[in-house]
Amino acid sequence: MATDLKNKQKDETSLELLNGLCLWINHCVKYSQEESIQKQKFMRSAKEIWESGKTSGCTDYANLFVTFARQLGFATTFLHTAEYNWLLKLKKNQAFKTHKGHAFCECYINGKWVLVDPTNRKIEESYSSERIELSYKVGDSSIFIPYFRGLDLGQRQNTETHNKIMDKLCSELEI
Repeated sequence: MATDLKNKQKDETSLELLNGLCLWINHCVKYSQEESIQKQKFMRSAKEIWESGKTSGCTDYANLFVTFARQLGFATTFLHTAEYNWLLKLKKNQAFKTHKGHAFCECYINGKWVLVDPTNRKIEESYSSERIELSYKVGDSSIFIPYFRGLDLGQRQNTETHNKIMDKLCSELEI
């Protein structure tokens, strides 16, 4: 399947190819609220996600996108972010019910980094790498602050461990 996409690269610009990759991933795998899938959030490899055909959310979509984009020769990073208003509550020690963030990818093309949201099939060519202000909303927000940028999540982690890591890294951010 990745070979088919690589062959298309000859006929398309890099942005068109990345957009096509987002569409292709969203066509091949679907978000699932099944308890068995949600229990595996932050714990599955791209291969496991792909073979199941089901994602637990944005992290799974980003994991797949990073894997395939690199196979196509794009330098790509995994980017976990905190939703700005949620982050303000955390920094002020205010109560909140759920952790709010989103997983993106960054691809280096045509001499610059672009932001890719594989879940929502969007590409932002111009953005701040420190404070992401989207031209669209994810949930009820369009502002996200990166707290983890890497090759992948770094480790398999259950949701509780992920949230503890997110709390620690986000509480150290200067905003």
